[in-house]
Amino acid sequence: MNISRRILLKSIGFTILLAALAAGPFAASLALPEGAAQDPAIRLAKPLRHEISVQLKLVQVYVSDAKGKPVQDLKKEDFAVYDNGQLMKVTEFERHVIAAAPGKASAPRSETPPAAVQLAAGTAAPDQVPAPSMARKFFLFFDFANNNQRGARKSRDAALHFMDGEVRPDDEVGLVSYSLTRGLSIHEFLTLDHDKIRSAVADMEVKAIAGRGDEIEQEYWRQVTEGNVAEGFGSGQTETIFNWKRQETKSQALNFILKLDALAKGLRYVPGQKQIILFSSGIPNSLIYGNQAGNNQANAAGSRSAFDPGDHILRTKNEEMLKEMTASNCAIYSFDVRESAMVPSLFAYDEQTFENRSHYSSRDLFTESGVQQNNDLIYRDDRTTGLYSLRRLAKTTGGKYYSNIDRFAENMDDLQSMTSAFYVLGYSVPQSWNGEFHALKVDVKRKGVEVRAQTGYFDPRPFSELSDLEKQLHLLDLGVSDAPLFQAPLPAFLAALAAPPGSPNNLVLLGQLPAEAVEKLSGTKVEMVTFIFDESDNLADLRRTEHVLSGFKNRPVLYASQASLLPGTYKCRLVVRDLDSGQAAVATTRVFVPAPAFDGISLHAPLLLGPAANGAYLESRASRRTSPSGGVSWAETYPFDATRFMPLLGPLPQGTPRIAVVLPCSIAGLVNARIAVRAAVVNVQTAEKLPLLLIPTTQVAREGTVVQTFEIPTAALAPGKYVFYFYAEDTATKALAHTTAALTVK
Repeated sequence: MNISRRILLKSIGFTILLAALAAGPFAASLALPEGAAQDPAIRLAKPLRHEISVQLKLVQVYVSDAKGKPVQDLKKEDFAVYDNGQLMKVTEFERHVIAAAPGKASAPRSETPPAAVQLAAGTAAPDQVPAPSMARKFFLFFDFANNNQRGARKSRDAALHFMDGEVRPDDEVGLVSYSLTRGLSIHEFLTLDHDKIRSAVADMEVKAIAGRGDEIEQEYWRQVTEGNVAEGFGSGQTETIFNWKRQETKSQALNFILKLDALAKGLRYVPGQKQIILFSSGIPNSLIYGNQAGNNQANAAGSRSAFDPGDHILRTKNEEMLKEMTASNCAIYSFDVRESAMVPSLFAYDEQTFENRSHYSSRDLFTESGVQQNNDLIYRDDRTTGLYSLRRLAKTTGGKYYSNIDRFAENMDDLQSMTSAFYVLGYSVPQSWNGEFHALKVDVKRKGVEVRAQTGYFDPRPFSELSDLEKQLHLLDLGVSDAPLFQAPLPAFLAALAAPPGSPNNLVLLGQLPAEAVEKLSGTKVEMVTFIFDESDNLADLRRTEHVLSGFKNRPVLYASQASLLPGTYKCRLVVRDLDSGQAAVATTRVFVPAPAFDGISLHAPLLLGPAANGAYLESRASRRTSPSGGVSWAETYPFDATRFMPLLGPLPQGTPRIAVVLPCSIAGLVNARIAVRAAVVNVQTAEKLPLLLIPTTQVAREGTVVQTFEIPTAALAPGKYVFYFYAEDTATKALAHTTAALTVK
């Protein structure tokens, strides 16, 4: 089965690309592992930031001496911060020093208790945004469009060295790539799970390199300088071919710049400085800013010259992208991969021009041009390579350019040193949702030091005005982060159930939105997205539908989605997001999918039922890959009287007289089976086993399946967490199966 590596985000267009699941249908049963309980809904102290009137602006500042070494002894009074030219009062100050020894957690030193600690303790003003984490944030960025096979392999080696020797436990790391075929892909968002990042880097495919634009650019300017012996450079065929190839290279360069610009916009609201480690050969500088080649003396005999002023669109978009990168507090450390690709060879020039001959190039060793080579060979001219564009990208954003990827070990050490010490300055500003740009400047009173900090930032904008990529990052943050950056999600509940035998899907996810959450998700439409991750955190399945909840006020809403999975353990998450406001509700659970049983009896996951509460039921309309009809619905697998009960996914109020449980049981290879069911309940906190009475109410028999419903008295259950154990036994063969369900009483 070929499963995608997390979520591929395209920066233009609201599209999530997923690899196809090749798994066939299973007749497997599904049950939670014994004693396993559902993960609680995510609950955070942070309010949705749309409701905030004052925000604490935090700025990361790097200060180095004349030798490039971090300056670590500055105090709050040594700094001056200007926001749109206005001197701000620095109220928060923190000094961070990252431990030098690899593998040891850093212990930042602080003269003042950090704002994040104060806010987390609830001592800050209620209308102030909680201070985010200011740990180091790194994005490993593989540019496969401007690279080659050997450079890509060296880039991967450098990234693995970074993960093995430079990353500290407190660092957050993400993984991004760009290619001509897939565009911009975010393989992993910022995470502390470094093993996951390392594994993803090791699995990076370097076979998809689609060529290098600088090769076309170098050949273009060689032809300008030397001409074409057979036809002459001015011939229509040669000129048409190179103009077409060069224009295609410009289009590819523009697309890359636009994707970087979109990425920067998407990272605006991720707090702190983002260090982007870019592995690339860069966009040829002559494409953007122009070039001049050949003899510019018009009367020189046989001279050839050309002047190109550059491309206005590329130049404009590149400048806009650089501004977005600095405003988003993204520092780019560019690792030039060209040296690893340009292995010194006496015949390098000959191989470039002779062995790649075509119908429009008859240059060979027996021509005058083949013997008399230009003293200033164009293939060595850095103006036609990406060197200057990579240098400018690094310098403008406050990063650094590294010229030789073969020296990645010492260069990574230098990067580690440069980012090993920084200061966090905080000041309060009114919260505005107009998206305006603020020019930011940080001065240090000490002379002879270099200050690196973001040069500006944007006020946040309402969710409805975010770009497609910003909304994608917002969804990705909700889908994969246990502590989302952008908001505190509303509570929701999620349970994993079994699909019927023979169904193309072997998992049913049943989610529930409490009535109070439905009230806050009152936009024109809401999207419901289910994420399923395997044990390696690979994305195994994703389903998305849109619904209107405005007609269900004061009613809980239940939503079902199905999936087909291989045996194993999975983490499941439901995100319900208002497409007008961005407000979301999130629920998480874990599930174990066993291998299919061919003989004997199998108990599917039980469905607990609480008192009916006028709930509204939604069914996922997502198409099934293996069955146009979608098979039997979950309601047919778990039949119950909706006038008396509804699925119990959240806590049970203390004193509730009774609940019910639906138990599907599969039977295979047994003749005239007689199934007896018994149960027990255990208090998780005390480990006390309590008596449990099962009162049978209904039984529905289908081919190979018996579904029994029991009522359970619960009035005597005290507040706490409980696990119900259910056992099914064939009285004739003594074949036995069991399953569990978790319940919280409040």
